[in-house]
Parts: sequence; structure tokens; C-alpha cells
Amino acid sequence: MSECVLITGGAGFIGSKLAAAHAAAGDEVHIIVRPRGHISSNRTARGVDVARVHLEDVEALSDYLSKVRPTIIYHLASCTGRGPGMVHPLDLRGLTGDLHNFLALLTAARTAAPKVLVRSGSLAEYGNGVTPARESQREQPLSTYTTAMVAGAHFAALLQPTLPFPVLTARLALTYGEDQSDTFLLPRLIQRCLAGVACDVAHPNRRRDLIHVDDVVEGLRTLARSDLPGGSIVNLCTGIAPTMGEVAERILDLTGADPALITVGNDTETGTEISTVLGSPDLALALMGWSARIPLEEGLARTIAGAKQRVYA
Repeated sequence: MSECVLITGGAGFIGSKLAAAHAAAGDEVHIIVRPRGHISSNRTARGVDVARVHLEDVEALSDYLSKVRPTIIYHLASCTGRGPGMVHPLDLRGLTGDLHNFLALLTAARTAAPKVLVRSGSLAEYGNGVTPARESQREQPLSTYTTAMVAGAHFAALLQPTLPFPVLTARLALTYGEDQSDTFLLPRLIQRCLAGVACDVAHPNRRRDLIHVDDVVEGLRTLARSDLPGGSIVNLCTGIAPTMGEVAERILDLTGADPALITVGNDTETGTEISTVLGSPDLALALMGWSARIPLEEGLARTIAGAKQRVYA
């Protein structure tokens, strides 16, 4: 049976891949983007409906959801700054923008009554807590972005008894893959190695749980099909966290680039940044039968092949 799927942030890196996967499966797919947001040509699959709606506009959002009547909602959109920098305590938009948008979506979704709402979070919500991080441990967010994500998960659990649909949270490992913006380290390293341009790895000893976007898409779809109770939190991760220096070495090997292109920093850490992002995938396997299937070597090779296609197309 086909679904009617709605994705906030559906023109983003993960959202566009998720939309394409559902469209390929024969589902009706709608994505919500900011009214003035730019959509790259490679971020919209054939047959996907695009709606330009402000998430904070509850009335417009409610009208749209009532018209579309999605059976599955994925909430992937975010706007809060991701950096560790401090925000003024009275900068409510900077502090709570993502949380407000999530609560607005919950309000609008009440009348549409989907079967499930899946929201994305991040392993970074666990901060510098014990690793591998498990869903039951206390979060230690170190940025406004992750603090809003943590608050969203707790509000989902608090409000769940009042909602006619379950709200499930997927805490994602650092996601990479084809078509990712070079504002992120992995695609930037790959593009510069292919172009023969120098690149800096500022923190070579930081460890990061890296997951290919195709595994994330399958994990999100599996979570949406699950019968987990509302308020559940599940890590979508690999349980492996190489150092960024090790990842840079693999990219050098796979691209055949000159090792002299990569320079590394002195790895000075501060208490406002996370040294190791590493999650436990055990609960996802136990409850949903899901596990990441694409090894880092294969994922990097795919990403490099995709980057080469764009360069030489």
C-alpha cells in the first residue's frame, strides 16, 4: 500500500534522498521548503510536490497539511545555528527557533492525523557523555542546535498522550554521501583532493561516527514503519568512530591525491566542543532489525565517484 509522505527540509541533503526513495517506491511525496529557499536541481526527484510554507506559520501549515493529508511526516528541517558559539539569553529565535518550528508542526499535524511523525536529531545531543552513547543516558548538548533538539525530544514525550499519532526521534550519526555541501569536512576534503588543492584538517584526533546517507534513509523509513511507542528515541549510527586524521588518509588513498595536500592542526580542544561522537546501534537492531550496511570504505568510494561525475560531467 502506497503512502502519502510529507518531509520538512525535503530539499536538504538527507531530505532530498529520502523524498527520492519514497517516490521510487511509488509513494505520493510532498516536501516543505522555506518560501525564499533555493532548491538545487539535483535535490528534487521527479513527481515530488514542493510547497513553500513557513514552519512558524501554524495557520498556513495547518491548511496545507489538511489538504495533503499525509500518512507519514518526517521533520528534518532545522534553522538554529550549529556552531558552539554563545547566544544572547534573550535571542529567542536563535535559542528556540527549531523547537518552535517543531511544536508548530505538531499543532498543525493534529487535524491531519498522520500514522506517524518521525523527527531527526543528532548523536551530538549526547555531548561529551559516555560513549558509545545510548538512548537512555542523559544528554549533554553543547550548542543551541543540539539543545533545541534535546528539548524537542522531551517535548515529544511530554505531549505524546495528547497526540493522535506517535512521534519518534532518530538521533543520527554524522551523515555523509553524494551531493553533500562542501561546507562539511568530508565533501570538502574529497573535492579538494580531486582538484589537487590544499585542505586543512583542524582536529585530526576527533572521532566521529560516520554513516552513509543511504543507510540513514533506510533507517528513517524503517522507523516510520515500526510499531514503536510514541516518544521513543533511536540512534541511527554505525557504532564505529574513526579519527578525522584516519578518514583523511583513506580519502587520500582513494583519490590518489598527494598526501602533502593535507595539513593538520594541533588538535587543541575546548570544553565547548565534542571530542568523540559515537553512538550505540544496539537498540535500533533490537527493536527494528535495522543496522547500517555500508562500510566507510565503500561509502567514501561512492562519494568520491559521485564527486568525479559532477566534476567531469
